[in-house]
Amino acid sequence: MIKLLKLENFIIVKKLEVKFGQGLQILTGETGTGKSIIVGAIDTVFAGNVKPGMLLDENITARLELTFSLDKENKSLQQLIENHEIETDDGEITFTREISTGLKSRSYINGRRVSLQIISIFREMLIDFHSQRDQQKLFDNAYQLAVVDAYAGIGKQVEEFSIKFNITESKIRELDKLKQREKELSEKIKLYEYQLQEITDLHLKPKEDEELLAELNLLSHAEEIVYLAGSMEQSIYEQENSVYDEINNYVSRLLKFAEDADCIGNAVTSLKDALINLQEAVNEIGKIKDMINLDQDRKDIIESRLDQLNVLKSKYRMDLSAILIYQQEIASEIASYSSGQEKVTELQKEIDTEVKELFRQATEISKLRQQSSRVLEKEIRENLKSLAIPEAEVEFAFSKTAVNSQANPLSGLVITGQDEVNILFSANKGIKIQPLKFSASGGEMSRFLLTLKKILTGKLEKRTIIFDEIDTGIGGRTAGLLGEFISSISRYHQVICITHLAQIAAFSEQHFLIEKYSDKSLPAITVTELNKEQKRTEIARMLAGSKSELALHYADEIIKGQGKNSD
Repeated sequence: MIKLLKLENFIIVKKLEVKFGQGLQILTGETGTGKSIIVGAIDTVFAGNVKPGMLLDENITARLELTFSLDKENKSLQQLIENHEIETDDGEITFTREISTGLKSRSYINGRRVSLQIISIFREMLIDFHSQRDQQKLFDNAYQLAVVDAYAGIGKQVEEFSIKFNITESKIRELDKLKQREKELSEKIKLYEYQLQEITDLHLKPKEDEELLAELNLLSHAEEIVYLAGSMEQSIYEQENSVYDEINNYVSRLLKFAEDADCIGNAVTSLKDALINLQEAVNEIGKIKDMINLDQDRKDIIESRLDQLNVLKSKYRMDLSAILIYQQEIASEIASYSSGQEKVTELQKEIDTEVKELFRQATEISKLRQQSSRVLEKEIRENLKSLAIPEAEVEFAFSKTAVNSQANPLSGLVITGQDEVNILFSANKGIKIQPLKFSASGGEMSRFLLTLKKILTGKLEKRTIIFDEIDTGIGGRTAGLLGEFISSISRYHQVICITHLAQIAAFSEQHFLIEKYSDKSLPAITVTELNKEQKRTEIARMLAGSKSELALHYADEIIKGQGKNSD
């Protein structure tokens, strides 16, 4: 509930502080005294529009501040506070809005600057404005459905349904994307499958073309290489005065001088190494005979294989190593496509199961709504009779959400289920009931909305309800009944009510008198909390426009009478 309202430099308020309490908080005063400034300030703090004329002194910033005491049982509010990391150690939360020159504004929660979007979320949870403008939401079918859900106490079920609906809807979007992707990939995958088969059938090996070229070069020059090998072996070993014999002869002749000079010794060592190297060279070149196959068929096979590889490299415009990498890549793409098809199948099964469950839940919710609405209709009629609409007829007309697409498995469902509701109303006997927006006058609409708030009082989280002159056009016995209604709501919610009717003001737990005066030729207002005697005097003024004994007597009667009614 609101504990404290502080205003500085706002409209005609230089500085003002109002402390509110629990229950029914009544604001009264002569017409034009500025009662709407209080309600307007609360609206402005909670993200209301900033307008010209809001600054008393155009050179000074206006500051509006609202302090709430927190309801610890309101779990949704506590969660909202945690989500936005707001510290509330003292069990209070303060909302501030500063309006500077140029009508620029800043909003704060407990001193921390926040956006108007966040403020608006808190507004929905903390404040309920009931005014003629507020009545327009009764025309909203979504609001009408929310009323039924609140009365039926199925908010939790509807919330769970909404969460599942959003999850399934998200899966359907994902499935559509996957199907579109699979469709786009289909032709590409066919090409990949052909290419993979073509490459796989060739059984490629890394650097195979390089190895085959080397082997082909040997085969092409086999006779020459074999001849050179034999000739080299003959020259080194077999012919007269062979290279090996000549070097070996020099080694033998120089060996006897090797110790006489280092250079001779080194020469002998090098010659011996040369003999060893010649031996190794002959051994190595001799191996060529075993390596070279003079079979023409082998040469033909190699040439044919190289032709295949060259055709493949030319076709793909890649060397062999790149083709092998490409082979792995397209194999992966094909596997991914296959797994994508499996995912489509699995996701489709999940969606089918979830959609079936959603329709089951929607049917159950619809049944509960319609059962509760019959009881709600009766309760609304009874309450409207108490507010001087004795022949009221009310009906909650249900219809199924339209099926807009056979292709969408969720068609026929919306985030709240499968129901659309329209409140039908008639204020007079014999007049056909019609949608509320066509059949109710402004006064009837106001009483209808008030009736709903009374009925739903204990089914909603505690909040501050603000009634801004909803008593227009009401008087006599109806005024007293309206006062009882508002008083009954204030037993659960804090109610701030601006009224011109003494019958309503008599129910107040705190009564504030708003008066306008001149301060240095400028208008200003005061807000005074009235004691019992002051309240008596103000109610007399509201009744008769005077403080005569007769007016005071009537005031006493009304206060006593309302006290009995509230018991």
